[in-house]
Amino acid sequence: MSLIQITSKNESSKTSHLTINLNIKSDVYIDIWLIDPTYTQQQISSEAMPAAIGGIATFTEYHLKLNKPIRLFKSPETFTKALNDKIPDIIGFSNYMWNSELSLALARRIKEISPRTIIVMGGPNYPVTKYEQEIFLRKHPEIDFYIIGEGELAFANLVAALINENLDKNKIRTELPSVHFITANNQTCIASTVERIKDLTEIPSPYIMGKLDEFFDGKFQPVIQTTRGCPFGCTFCVEGTNYYNKIYRNSLEKTISELEYIGKKMIDIKKKGGRNDLWLVDSNFGMYTQDLDTCKAIANCQEKYGWPEYIQCDTGKNNKTRVLDAAKLVNGAIRLSGSVQTLDQEVLKNIKRSNISGDDLMQLAVQASEIDADSRSEIILGLPGESLKSHFATIETVINAGFNKVDNYQLMMLPGTEVNTLETRSKFGIQTKYRILPRCFGYYEILNKIVTSAEIEEICVATNTLSFEDYVKCRKMHLIINLYHNDVIFFTTLKFIRLLKLSVFRWLELIYLEELTGEIKQLFDKFEQETRDELWSDRNQLEKKIQHKEVIDRYIDGDLGYNLLFVHKAIAIRHYMKGLEDLARITVRKLLAENNLDTDTNVNFINDALTFDVCRSANIFENLNSIPEQTISYDLVKFNTDTNTTPVEYYKLSKPTKISFILSDEQKDILNRSITLYGNDELGISRILTKVFVKKLIRNPIRAA
Repeated sequence: MSLIQITSKNESSKTSHLTINLNIKSDVYIDIWLIDPTYTQQQISSEAMPAAIGGIATFTEYHLKLNKPIRLFKSPETFTKALNDKIPDIIGFSNYMWNSELSLALARRIKEISPRTIIVMGGPNYPVTKYEQEIFLRKHPEIDFYIIGEGELAFANLVAALINENLDKNKIRTELPSVHFITANNQTCIASTVERIKDLTEIPSPYIMGKLDEFFDGKFQPVIQTTRGCPFGCTFCVEGTNYYNKIYRNSLEKTISELEYIGKKMIDIKKKGGRNDLWLVDSNFGMYTQDLDTCKAIANCQEKYGWPEYIQCDTGKNNKTRVLDAAKLVNGAIRLSGSVQTLDQEVLKNIKRSNISGDDLMQLAVQASEIDADSRSEIILGLPGESLKSHFATIETVINAGFNKVDNYQLMMLPGTEVNTLETRSKFGIQTKYRILPRCFGYYEILNKIVTSAEIEEICVATNTLSFEDYVKCRKMHLIINLYHNDVIFFTTLKFIRLLKLSVFRWLELIYLEELTGEIKQLFDKFEQETRDELWSDRNQLEKKIQHKEVIDRYIDGDLGYNLLFVHKAIAIRHYMKGLEDLARITVRKLLAENNLDTDTNVNFINDALTFDVCRSANIFENLNSIPEQTISYDLVKFNTDTNTTPVEYYKLSKPTKISFILSDEQKDILNRSITLYGNDELGISRILTKVFVKKLIRNPIRAA
């Protein structure tokens, strides 16, 4: 086997050398399939088009001049149907947190029926240390080869080697870059990681090549990548290793071509009620000069094709000025993200995040409001060294900075991250429990046998600085934030609190401390109980439970395994808005009182404001044609649109006025498309709340006729 080099130019005019075996047999016809499986029986768990395996396919086809095209799959149903007709020579499975167990289950069944089929797996959900990598390989004999790091070059080299050995995997005994496997004589082969591709234009676009055409069905989300790599070394992230610390990019020309190709496809999809969004999978979009040009190209697509309405992306952690400039160009489609995670200096050191400016991230919220853009921040519970006090302090700073949305996550112990190593676990006393990942469960008939599968996530629930009971208390605060702060449901109320220069966090803290009664107490009690009940101490016991089809049915039906925060928010929006309003009224008045601001004017204003807010979100997922009405004594429409600091007395109307709250035709269209995709039960609403900017769905107040 001979390896040769491909030499090409990258953006800095340096040469990159891609080492690949091109000296292969040209008369060999082989069937290669790649699958990025997603669960489909409840809701689609991974909605992204399989662009990553699409790039691996186009790269391999192009450089090896294969006689037969590589087939791509996403849904297990389509994959199973194809297997019933023919089992291919080589199958490649992706390995992410949302499909790891599904990929392994499919691979095991195929091996049972067709031992000759070569199974390859790749993806970030793989241990870091050689010791744990060997354990993984020996635990999963159904996996013939595992590819670490970037997959294009490594997979192409592996395929070339297999072709030259007449698909006899036992003859592969020498090291191939990034290919890990157990040899025929039971030796562990852990090769060094393949060099990264410096010029991403060397990967033919799977969109332009037509590889992804079948996935334009209105259910899957288009995905593009303009850069690879991340300069930050966060220990909880799979890109936090030195391997990914340099940034390499696609050309602007390739990006524009992909955007144009997708935009034309999305015209008909939108007309048929399908999704109308885009996922930019760059780790720090907007941080680089070329990102501005990308946004200009996106804006052009918005004008020509009406796509995309929403852009899912992680915006840059530094250089916020450029990020803001990028956001201005795309008509509010980007929610600016300040990935704070924590503001505790000691914790930042523990997770190797000290090179990210917390002050810059805080400024993002202020600057985003100046351009009428949405802003969000992520906070992670359970980071090494974090305590209840420091976690609440981070939340307080982020909320009072003015972020529109605060997403609270728990620390996941992801394979492939530094925080998941035995050394880190021991150093910080990390205690974990297990739960089923929402939407990631199901059963499928694979080659005449029912295969059950569910993804199990391991999360940190305690450390040497955070007790489990403190973890539960933090989760209660997360629910309060989700109900009262996020998604502008209580927009008028929040603006009023900020106008008086009061602390929004203090208001949320008063809700947290309030002695709850009635239906709201039931809501929070149920949330706390389920927070405890969803966790398992023993992974083996959980694995045994989900092997039974009848148990998986309970997950599919929504009895188990849902995202607690989002589902309880959906329940509250559908059933308990009056209770939320009453609790808000009590606690805002306490906030006013403790600051000696509980004047008749302020109390009357907040009473109007709260009822106004509730009317704006009434029945937005059920009766789209209903028109709630409210009589108000203050001009709250003008109050919400003003940017000055005018006292509330200024907005007093000469006489009470009846206001109607309506949905525009555009809003109804967005809601109907969303409900068609996800449903309008609690599970469906919880999904919509994560996918659509809720401010675009809030009813519009007008003077009643």
